[in-house]
Amino acid sequence: MHGVLKVRTTEEKAKAARILELKKIEEYNSIVKKYTDNRESEQGKYNETSLSLSQKVLEENPEFYSVWNYRKSIFNQFKETKENEELQKLYLNEMKFIEECIQRFPKSYWIWYHRKWISLKLDSCDWERETKLCSKLLNLDLRNFHCWSYRRFIIQHSNIPLEKELEYTTTKIEQNFSNYSSWHQRSSILPKIYTDAEEFIAKLQEEFEFVRNATFTEPKDSSSWIYHKWLVHTIKQIPNSNYIDILKNELEQTNELIELEPDCKWPILISLLLKIEIGAYPQDELKDQINLLIKLDNDHINYYKSLFNKI
Repeated sequence: MHGVLKVRTTEEKAKAARILELKKIEEYNSIVKKYTDNRESEQGKYNETSLSLSQKVLEENPEFYSVWNYRKSIFNQFKETKENEELQKLYLNEMKFIEECIQRFPKSYWIWYHRKWISLKLDSCDWERETKLCSKLLNLDLRNFHCWSYRRFIIQHSNIPLEKELEYTTTKIEQNFSNYSSWHQRSSILPKIYTDAEEFIAKLQEEFEFVRNATFTEPKDSSSWIYHKWLVHTIKQIPNSNYIDILKNELEQTNELIELEPDCKWPILISLLLKIEIGAYPQDELKDQINLLIKLDNDHINYYKSLFNKI
């Protein structure tokens, strides 16, 4: 009928989508063939054309890791044939290209790995800008493990104040207690800031207070409890830390939480581990806690059974 808009049926939509998909596959295969042919030719192996064609492949498929490795080979070859000024421009262009890839594929290991490699080729990497890029991406997805890893890489290779990064982890943890990467970042920074034993002990005691806010707020979340275990392990390694008294205080606080959350496995487990570490608790009491953990969390029965050997 004239003047009436034709509505596609489900079958027609599926057919159109399939045609479009096949066209994209054909285009991608064509790009890969051009890239492969150029790579296999002697005259085109390591030149700007190689760089351009490999970029087109990676724009469509960043998981094609051998292409990233090939780009490294191209840059290494350029180092033998180009002046440093020109090389630095190429490296900066590569950083821009990688950033575009990250925006589209923020969880691709190969993209982040390549960015690390290129950043160390720069005469002067703008680490402050790199940190801001990480912050921007973590605002979009706080759990991006690759981004957190790159952030640790930045700290390792820059002069960015560790205290500033510690403040950042505090902010992120307070936004969301349930984030293992934020806690892990914190554990990697603290020993580097507090190199004096007495100051470190005092800070770790503050950290017990800090993590308690998380464990009491979200007792079923594992992230803060894992950090708590790190605190216990770390303070034990410091001579003259009087750690047994500290652990007794932690045990008291944890037992208070058990009264509030009697069916929550984490405070029960931490209470048990603290008792084992402190010592001098009745075996029957410890066995009862292990059996309760097995009842509450049968998925980890083998781990809990192994604790019988520690009491």
